Amino acid sequence: MNKLKLPNGEDIFYIDELTALYVYNEIFVENEYLRNGIAVKDGDIIFDVGANIGLFTRFIANQAQNLKILTFEPINTIFEVLEANLAGLPHEIKDYNIGLSDKNESIEFFYYPKVSADSTAIPFDWDLKVNQYVKNYKEAVCKDIPIARIVPKFLRKRVVRAGLKKIYESEKVLCQLRPLNEIIKENNLERIDLLKVDAENYERHVLAGISDNDWDIISHISMEVHEHIKGGENLLSEIIELLESKEFEVTTGEENLSTRLGVYMVYAIKKN
Repeated sequence: MNKLKLPNGEDIFYIDELTALYVYNEIFVENEYLRNGIAVKDGDIIFDVGANIGLFTRFIANQAQNLKILTFEPINTIFEVLEANLAGLPHEIKDYNIGLSDKNESIEFFYYPKVSADSTAIPFDWDLKVNQYVKNYKEAVCKDIPIARIVPKFLRKRVVRAGLKKIYESEKVLCQLRPLNEIIKENNLERIDLLKVDAENYERHVLAGISDNDWDIISHISMEVHEHIKGGENLLSEIIELLESKEFEVTTGEENLSTRLGVYMVYAIKKN
């Protein structure tokens, strides 16, 4: 198991350095999940859905005391690193080697060893993603690969597609899914103070596993919404409409490169 020292001095286990540093910046530097009124306080019960290697849970472990955290990571290889990164934290933590969905089933996931945080049951739409990268070429490509500036415009689509295909070489793995309402019942939970969701194109299915009564016990939701999938062009508005129908006050993150690439942050707070 590989070990890496993060910019803040913490030592973690990781699978690929690209994921580790990107997710670290997203969580520890940009504080992406704790914005627009979303916060963590002592004694909170938190669901970390799409926990990957555990960086979000490590981050919030330093934000408050006496937390109860349930983590969910369906891919075995990633789950083993998650457990190693969360071992010994001074909170009540329960790690689930499953994904969340609307029913119990086993399905194939696409595991990406080079970008493990993007591993998913629903790959992005390749043509759409290539076009998004080409449209935002300077920021999305040249920022990290300066030499890409010399590629003529008529070749950029071919270069982007080849680059993405290389990064997203996948292995198919079988993973177990369960509905969120089952997890609530087996843990006898009467509240969820924060439901964090980063399910990599599967957020619609995660929310579908919440029963009508269980919506009442959820206070805050912080989640990524991915529209870069086939049929996902209206997913952001669909999820906002769903959350508002469940009596949440909903806001979205600011426009940035991620939104231009079809990934949005949504923050929801239950109305009093």
